[in-house]
Formats: sequence, C-alpha cells, structure tokens
Amino acid sequence: MKGSLSVFRDRSFLRKLRMIALPIVVQNLLNFGVSAADTIMVGQLGEVQLSAVAVSSQMTFLYMISTFGVAAGCGVLAAQHWGAGNKEKVREIIAFMFRIMAAVSLGFAAVAFLIPHHVLGFIIDDPEVIAEGVRYLRVLSVGYLFFGTTTAGLVILRSTGTVKIAMLISLCSLVISVVLNYLLIFGNFGFPTLGVVGAATATSIAWGVGVILLVIYLFKVEKNVAFRPRYLLRRGEGIAKSFGRFATPVLFNEIGWGAANFMLGVIVGRMGREFVAANSIGQLVVQFVGVVIFGVAGASAAIMGNTIGAGEKEKAKQYANGMLILSLGLGVVSFFVVQGVRLPLIGLYEISDTARIYAEQITHVISGNMIFLSIAAVAIIGTLRGGGDTKFAALVDIIFVWLVAIPLGAFTGLRLGWPVWAVYIILRSEDVFKSVLILWRIRSGKWIKDVTKK
Repeated sequence: MKGSLSVFRDRSFLRKLRMIALPIVVQNLLNFGVSAADTIMVGQLGEVQLSAVAVSSQMTFLYMISTFGVAAGCGVLAAQHWGAGNKEKVREIIAFMFRIMAAVSLGFAAVAFLIPHHVLGFIIDDPEVIAEGVRYLRVLSVGYLFFGTTTAGLVILRSTGTVKIAMLISLCSLVISVVLNYLLIFGNFGFPTLGVVGAATATSIAWGVGVILLVIYLFKVEKNVAFRPRYLLRRGEGIAKSFGRFATPVLFNEIGWGAANFMLGVIVGRMGREFVAANSIGQLVVQFVGVVIFGVAGASAAIMGNTIGAGEKEKAKQYANGMLILSLGLGVVSFFVVQGVRLPLIGLYEISDTARIYAEQITHVISGNMIFLSIAAVAIIGTLRGGGDTKFAALVDIIFVWLVAIPLGAFTGLRLGWPVWAVYIILRSEDVFKSVLILWRIRSGKWIKDVTKK
C-alpha cells in the first residue's frame, strides 16, 4: 500500500495524468451534454418518443462500441510505439485504422437505413415505439458515416498526448446539437416540427461537423505526428499482424460487450416501455457520473502504454497500483454524486408514474454499482489495455455479462417476473465479478506486454 501511494508524490505521473485526463473529462462532459440534450428534449414529447430513441440507441451504442473497439485497439499499438519514439509506425497505424473504420461505419449505416424495423422489432414488441424508432434511425444512419472516423482520430491522438482538439470538437458538437434540437424537435423560430427526426438530424449534422474539424486539424494543423493524406495509401509492414495479435482482442472485447448490452436492452425492452424509459434515464446518470471515471481510464491507457513502450516496466507496476486506489476513491465519490442528482434529473421528464418509480429504483442501484464500475473501467480500459494485456481484458470484460447477467436477467425478468429493481441488480452484477478478478491480475504483474517487440 505504501508503494502504491508513493505514485501520488510522483510529479511526473501527476502531471501526465492531469494533462491527459482533464481534457478527456471535459470532452466526456461535453459529449454527455449532447446525449442529455437529445434525451431531455425528446422526453418532453412523451413516453413513446423517449422509448423510441432509447431503443434505437441500442443499435447506436453497438455501432459506437465497435468503432471504439477499432480505435482503442489501434490506440494500444500507437501508445507504445509513441513511447518508443517510432513516429513512422504511428502514422502507419493511423492509416490502417482509418481504412478499417470506413468499412465498419458503412456496414452499420446500411443496416440502420435499410432494415431498422427488423432491429427494433427484435428489441421491443410495441408498434408505436418501433414506428418512431424507424424514422429516427434512418436519419441517424447518415451520421454513422462520420462518427467512427472522428472517434478513431481522437483516440489515436490521445495516445500521443494530444487531447485539446477533442475538447474543441466536442464543444462544437454540443452547441450544434443543442441549438438544432431546440429548432427541429419543437419547430421553434419557423423551423419545421420534426420530433424524433429533428433529434436525429441534429445529431447527424453535429457528427458531420466533428469529422470536418478533425480532418482539418490532422492534415493541416497537427505537427507532432505529422500525418498527411498520402499516408492513407501506405499498408505498413507488420501492422496487420500486430493488430491481429494485440488490437483484435480489444475489438472483440468491445463488440462482445456491446452485443451483450444490446441483449440487456432486449431484456429491458421486453419488460415494457416504462422500463425502457426509466433505463434511458439511468444510463444518462451513468454517463454524467462516469465522465471523470472514463477520463481517468483513457489517461491511464496512454500513460501505461507510453511507460511500457519506453521500457520502464517497474514504474508501470507502481502506476497501476496507484490507479487502483484512485479508481476506488472515484467510485465512492460517484456513489454520493448519483444519490444527489438522480431525483432532480428524473423530475425533468414527462413520463408515467410507473416509469418514474422504476427510474428511482434503478438509479438507486446504479449509485452502489458505481464503485465496482469505476474499478473495472479504469483497470480494463486503462491499465490492462495500455499494458498490452488485451486478451485477458477482453475475456474478463465479457465473460460475466454473457454467463451471468444476460441469462439470469432474462430468466428472472422475463420468466419469473421479478421486480424491476431486482432484475436491474442482476443486469449490472458483472462489474462486481470483474473487479475481483482484475485485482488479482494486476497484483500478479502478468499484464505487462511490450507490443513494440517483434
């Protein structure tokens, strides 16, 4: 414990953590603002519209998590090569990542535009909700073509210590999204009243502006990596093999976890639109409180990768122990924050009394789970992935949700008809199991893998 606490006296570590984590926290907070603007404004239209957007978000979440999987996997490679001082290899990784991202985004956009009714019908059996969700998803499918590229570019830049541009893009997205939501959802200032279509249009435009800003910055402004369009044509020796060995587990990790959350959404959807509406509010609470947790996790991944790439493995172990203590503290603080914000936030929505009761119950469960979520997120996204231990991170991140949360949640919720709060505890139980196993892995020291070595 004494050695673990010593990292908080390491000025170099604290400076790196502050310089990388703070902009990511601000970026996450701005992204939360975009989600909150959509959810709260659509929530004023009624429970059907709120449920439609919430159900559609299961598809969007799976898309986002897949793009983040590609980006985070390549970020593992980029962070360690950057720590080793190999800029040329980092450029090749960026080019490789953009090519993969284009294929992923096109695939999801095609599904969202061509067969949204099949996707939504699998999640919920409510014709009104499905009809509104189809209108929403078809417009949002255009935005899918933009979001992945922006996510990929920002994650790679974060791996090299460049994080301020992410704040600028997120700020622009927030302003555009809020303004257009206000104009297009409700038809203010002479604009057409589009409802959920207006929300999807606002989000798509905001994502489009984001990718334009990223391209301008990456090709014209950024001088550190110095990535230019001509690098897009370079294949890069050994990149595909390194991606397959170290980054593919991250991709499968995110897709597996995203698919699991999609199935959890199906369970929630089959339990009624009231649970769907309440769950959308609960997820907003998690996003709000998680901005700091996931900001620290992102910073940890960059710091661990750079440190191991530079050959300082003992220092990386000290940093990992320090991050465990920090994640525990963040989890405790998050518990009290959720307890403080949950009731005022629920009061902003025009929902039925049943949905309101459900929202109060599940946000209460969320407050207790934040401790375990914080430990798991910082360790998996930060320490294990940054350290190159992507296979173990993938295994521990998805095994409990598929073997415990999904089957038990479906059985207790759909077959036994347990109360919503009890089913929700089971659906979120994965974080408890993950936290225990992660503590053992980090203490063992087996998570350090130098991906720069051939």
